[in-house]
Amino acid sequence: MAIVSVSSKSGASDVLTALGVNVNVTPEQARQALDEIGVCFLFAQQYHSGFRHVAPVRATLKTRTIFNILGPLINPAHPTYHLLGVYAPELVKTYAETAVALKHQHSFVVHGSGLDEVALHGETQVAEIKNGKIEYFTLTPEDFGLKTQSLESLRGGEPQENAQYLTALLQGKGKTEHANAVAANTALLLKLFGYDDLKQNVQNVLAHLASGNAFKTLQKLTTY
Repeated sequence: MAIVSVSSKSGASDVLTALGVNVNVTPEQARQALDEIGVCFLFAQQYHSGFRHVAPVRATLKTRTIFNILGPLINPAHPTYHLLGVYAPELVKTYAETAVALKHQHSFVVHGSGLDEVALHGETQVAEIKNGKIEYFTLTPEDFGLKTQSLESLRGGEPQENAQYLTALLQGKGKTEHANAVAANTALLLKLFGYDDLKQNVQNVLAHLASGNAFKTLQKLTTY
């Protein structure tokens, strides 16, 4: 579930649009993509009228609002397995308790040293929600078998520039720092489904990226 970027130059919908993906697909098309290729994009404005009506105001404010908090929690697909990133450490507990209330089967809420994702430039605060219980812990790059890297190494730019970075990454030709960041986040996601070895998960993701097969999936996504 994604919303338009208001606090940075480029959000997920901007990058996917630059790559030729139709982010305004119907729910039926999104379901078809998920069933056929295992991935789809859900644009909040397509599913919740409130997001559509406040989009111009949010763009003008260029700051985070309550909608940045709500977006990931009101996914119309109602997934019960979730990797949720929050932009502030104090939201980890709030999201975790909300995930319990929403009856998530197994989810992670993460805040990575200022980022709403697993960090490789510092520690990542994690809340694991499983069977109605919450466990809090911290992860470091070493837990993934990776070295610490600078936050600057992940800095992007305009949508077209980020689209080029993503294309290279999915073709197996991307920057090492980009590949490692994707691998760390995907490694934790895989743990939701029984793949508990984070270091091995990282290696599997890096191998998949190197194969270029991920780019083929992106190409298929552009056909919907």
